Parts: sequence; structure tokens; C-alpha cells
Amino acid sequence: MSGNTLISVDLRSDTVTTPTRRMREAMRDALVGDDVMGDDPTVKRLEERAAELFGHESALFTGSGTMSNQIAVLCFCRRGDQVILHDRSHMFNLEVAGLASIGQVQARTIHAPAGYYNLAELAAQMRGAQIQSAPTTLVCLENSFDLNRGLAVAKAHMDEVAEFAHARQHRVYLYGARIFNTALALKTTVAALSEKMDAVAVCLSKALACPIGSILCGSRDFILEARRMRQMLGGGWRQAGIVAAAGLVAFDEMIERLAEDHENARILAEGLQKLGLGIDLDQVQTNIVHIGLAPLGLLAEEFCLALNGNGVKSKPVGLAELRMITHKDLTEKMIPQVLEAVKNTLLSLKQ
Repeated sequence: MSGNTLISVDLRSDTVTTPTRRMREAMRDALVGDDVMGDDPTVKRLEERAAELFGHESALFTGSGTMSNQIAVLCFCRRGDQVILHDRSHMFNLEVAGLASIGQVQARTIHAPAGYYNLAELAAQMRGAQIQSAPTTLVCLENSFDLNRGLAVAKAHMDEVAEFAHARQHRVYLYGARIFNTALALKTTVAALSEKMDAVAVCLSKALACPIGSILCGSRDFILEARRMRQMLGGGWRQAGIVAAAGLVAFDEMIERLAEDHENARILAEGLQKLGLGIDLDQVQTNIVHIGLAPLGLLAEEFCLALNGNGVKSKPVGLAELRMITHKDLTEKMIPQVLEAVKNTLLSLKQ
């Protein structure tokens, strides 16, 4: 890079972060017990803290967001039920057909631009228990929406969908992998966003920088059943406090600092736009920057490979689209170096 030392920055996801020093210390010193038997005090503290933060009665520590999602479906649905989801949802696109193979439910996907359902279309896709149709029992939301854009969906819309579904006796589940980012973008709280949800999940291993884990929140009865379903999926922790301890640190120290990631995403996006890449600044709402290469006539796989050679990792998400996600291991001082790497990559591909 113009004679400079090659940098090494991984912007493929915020899952690539390493635990903070405080997390490592807390994990080392954690009080533990057999969580399957209900004996791990650190897990209990994490679950109690999460339930309080989200305004729900109870919470369950799970291995991943995908596990939380599958548990929710198993709790809310019977085999052969219909689940309504966004067509770009994580649950439908990135969970190895778990809805069909584990939950044994029929997924009904609806196009929902920026994460907003059209209520008339939603109503048209809901099914009763008729002789030739799978009955709808669950409506799913995601916020932030689209893991390649990180769009914040307004609380008013989520409340509207929840009330609409509840009036028809359907449950509503919110997968909020990065819901703390959403709350920051909307200047609200996760409790407010999940107020009308029957259950909600958050990932600890994404923006919050924990090494592993997810939290599933809901009513006391729901979590009792969820605990059984987690065990069925092989998710019964033993001395789980070792990893739960990182989640407690994350709740104390990592939520407020998400503002840095949002600001860095904006600075990065503006710099990339000046270099001629396709950036919609209105869609840079959290810590995800969606980048279009079509204006430059480049393919994402080729571009990302060349950029990696200049010390920056990014993720192709389409033929001519890629994403970069800011996180706690990317400082504002590193952004000019990232932009320089992109500039050099563009020059090399034009030769």
C-alpha cells in the first residue's frame, strides 16, 4: 500500500471480534455450576439481567441466534403449521432449512421492503385451519432488518404488525440479532421495541463482541418450554457461566459504545462514496455498509479477493454487491487506511 505496512482489518462481520480484556477476566473468574440442573449462578444472573433489559418475564441463554430462532418455532408451532416471514429474513435464508427440517413448518415468505410488511398482503397470506391449507400460527419480524444492510424498522410498524397478528390469534416473534444497534438508531430501548412481542432474541456474539451465545426472552411459561426445546437440540450447557460471564460484561460496557460503530460506518460510507462506489447513505443506519459495484462494472468476488490482498477483508453478498460491518476492533483512525486499501484495489483492477 504505497510503501506503507500492509494493514489487516476484517470487516466481513461484527462476529469476528475478539473478547475484551474485561470479558476474558470475567470468564476466567466466573462462578459456575451445571446449568442443565439449574445450578449455574452466572447464567442465572445473565438471564435475569436480559429479562429486565427486554421487559419480559424470563430469559434463556442459548448457543446462537439460529438456535434461539429454532427454539421459538418449536415452542410456538406444531408440525405442519405456517410461519410468515420476510423474504430476506435470516430465519428463511440462512438457517439450513431449519424451519422445514427441525420445526417441520411451512414458511410463507412475504416481500417486505426495508422490513415493513404490507398489512393487506400479510392478511392475504394468513391461513385458517382449512382442509387444504396449513394454519398460520406465527408471524416473524427482524430488527435490524437485512443482515446486509442493517435497517432500523420503526417501533410503530412492529407494534402495528403485532396487534394485527394478535387480533387473529397469531403469535409474534422478533429476531433482533442486532437489536441494540436498532434501539440506538431509533433513540429508544430494546424493551420498547420488544414490548408487544411474544418472544424476542438477541445475539451476544455480534455487535456486543462476546465469543458465543444468544439470549431468548419471553413469558415464564414460554421460557420453561424453550428450555426443554434447547435440551432437545443438544443445547444444554453444563458450566456455561464461563461464557455467560462475557455477556454480563457486554451488557455493562458494550451497549453504549455501539455509537462509535455507527459513526465509523457513516465515515466509512462517505469515504467509499467519494471513491465512486455505490453507497446509499440513507441506508447506513446502524453498523452495516452495503456497497454496490455495478457503477464501476466490477464483480464482488473479484473485488473482495483483491481487497483482501491489500489487507482488508469484506464479504460479497451479491454478484456486484458486498458489505462492510464496523465493530469494536475498527477504530476511527483505521478508516483512512481502509479507504486507501480500497483506492489501491480499484486502481489495480482498472489496469
